[in-house]
Amino acid sequence: MWFFSGLVMLYVPYPAWRDAERLTALPRLDADKINVTPGEALAAVNLAWVPTVFRLEMWGDEPVYRIVDFGKPTSVSALDGRLIASVDANAAAERLERVFPDSPVSHARTIQQDQWTVSGLFSPHRPLHLFELADGRGTEIYVSSKTGEIVQNTSRSERIWNWLGSVPHWIYFTVIRSDPPLWRQVIMWTAGPAAIGAVLGIWIGVLRMRLRKRYASGRITPYRGWMRWHHLSGLVGGVFVVTWLVSGWLSVSPLGLIGGLSIGPDDLARYYGAGRPAFAATLPTLRAAVGAHTKELSFSWVEGAPIIIADDGAARRVLAGSGEAADLAEQRLTAAAAVVMPGANIAAVQRLDAPDLYWFSHLAQRPLPALRVMFDDPASTWLMIDLTTGRIVGALAQGDRVYRWLFGFAHQYDLPWLLERPLLRQTLIWLLSMLGMAVSLTGVVLAYRMFRLR
Repeated sequence: MWFFSGLVMLYVPYPAWRDAERLTALPRLDADKINVTPGEALAAVNLAWVPTVFRLEMWGDEPVYRIVDFGKPTSVSALDGRLIASVDANAAAERLERVFPDSPVSHARTIQQDQWTVSGLFSPHRPLHLFELADGRGTEIYVSSKTGEIVQNTSRSERIWNWLGSVPHWIYFTVIRSDPPLWRQVIMWTAGPAAIGAVLGIWIGVLRMRLRKRYASGRITPYRGWMRWHHLSGLVGGVFVVTWLVSGWLSVSPLGLIGGLSIGPDDLARYYGAGRPAFAATLPTLRAAVGAHTKELSFSWVEGAPIIIADDGAARRVLAGSGEAADLAEQRLTAAAAVVMPGANIAAVQRLDAPDLYWFSHLAQRPLPALRVMFDDPASTWLMIDLTTGRIVGALAQGDRVYRWLFGFAHQYDLPWLLERPLLRQTLIWLLSMLGMAVSLTGVVLAYRMFRLR
């Protein structure tokens, strides 16, 4: 099951409403309808910390501020300043019709969760309005009842293939995944004992192998039939079976073996120099930042100075106060990063213009060029800063870098040079998966025969 479903996942990932899809679906930002400044939107939300997401986009024919406070989303109308606390199905349908004008939209039902929204990431948006699109692809759209934004979409083919891929591979059945502690225990107590069994099988297989004083007819194995194929496939593919099982087991950090790093509100406040969030920008400056093809404006700070970033194909950055181009020189961003880790010093700084072993795009999109600021703290922390926007876009402690090899490489073969050669990577994974399936299939047949004899 794991090897077959893993091959399916190689081509069809778990459904997600990705940022690229969101930007594609957005209409051009209408500057004439912007009547509320970013500072007024922040004041309406009354945050104690710098938000992790702060942007302005169209919601149907209305501009809205999307503000996320460490997982808690809020929306504020840029038309009249009202706080958008709930969105009913009718309002959501009206907005969706503007996003998908060529495909009739119908409201299917309002749900708490289903197979494709079982993750806790959707909890702040529940309940969810589920809509069906008459596009011939069986597309279903999930809309937040709190903010009105699209949070998930699936197509008929994605749903079918994921029942053969991600769902069995991750043991992602709703009844189990809806209880995170239970799901974690299930992963630990399936992958863990399976890995122990595979290690024992390799040990026995090596003990039974003869390379010098061979068995009759020059054979290296004493077995025949299914047992022979199990022995030989285990000798060749057993190591890969073990590495995949152990890395899958480590994905849920059993027993807290591998700890990662997260950036907290204090860290962001120190980096941005913003303290309690405020954003001084006039309406004329804000409207002037909107170009002919701008779909969203996002907002950030550099050393306390608010900046506006216009996304219209190539990010433009302007100072919120004057509208002049914002300076995001490497030295300035390095100085801002120096205060993030109190008591630690910067050990080195690297500019990345191309992917490397620790910063590359695979399942998650990682921006380039980027600045890597390395500290001499006990965790040997690396901060990753997007040189286009000046934002912190990642943080890697020593545990994260170890996990990158124990899971990322051992489970996904995600070396950048392999990702750049997808056919080679797919061929390698297919060959190793075939070996794994051979070991598994022959083992199942032998186990069935053993039980039948008893």
